[in-house]
Amino acid sequence: MVLDGNQVVASEEFEYVLQGDSVTVSATLKRKARGADGAVADLNKRMALVVDANDFGLRSYVSNLEFDGHTRVRGIIPGDTAMTVYDETDGGGGADRVLQPPGRLFVMDPGLFTLFDVVCKNLKGKPLTTKRPIQLIALAETVDAVEATVVFAGADTVVWGGKRTPMRKLQLSDPSGDFLAWVDGNGHLLRLEHAASGLVVMREEPAAPKKPRAAPAKKPAAKKPAGAAGR
Repeated sequence: MVLDGNQVVASEEFEYVLQGDSVTVSATLKRKARGADGAVADLNKRMALVVDANDFGLRSYVSNLEFDGHTRVRGIIPGDTAMTVYDETDGGGGADRVLQPPGRLFVMDPGLFTLFDVVCKNLKGKPLTTKRPIQLIALAETVDAVEATVVFAGADTVVWGGKRTPMRKLQLSDPSGDFLAWVDGNGHLLRLEHAASGLVVMREEPAAPKKPRAAPAKKPAAKKPAGAAGR
């Protein structure tokens, strides 16, 4: 769930599906927002990200925003040295071929926090004792290549799913500010904070395992009355 201060403002469901040598990551964001007429309306945003199963290299990305009576579709198709980016609203728009930044690319699309989870999974097992640069493709009003950094920000232990779970905190920094992420040993993003705005994103905690019920104590066998033997 997504919180602004102490108020829940949105929810996001996601799924990872392994398909041969690729992984498809899909997510759906649901929230309320004010439209052009000032009325509060549903905002739904969906995305599908396809990455290489071995190194999470970007293969394709598309998002679909439905709000205020309009549908906006944005996408990225990388190549060797150039990538195609497209932007369509209500079926009209266009595509551009732009220079592709070198290295592994990670997509950031406003409101979709599963994309942070993808970054954290890719950092699993990496020491991060110094700031590690990562290359982002940010889908703001324009498509921008942004260099961000990630660094280890301390260890923590929290109770998660009824068990004490060691975490490491990562600080992700880009021109929009600093994000603090709590990540478990499998690279799962469990909590994300943006202190400057009060934004908090929390993964739904699994239910604690139920304790096995104790077997009922056996009743002691009834004693035979004295002298009953041999009758």
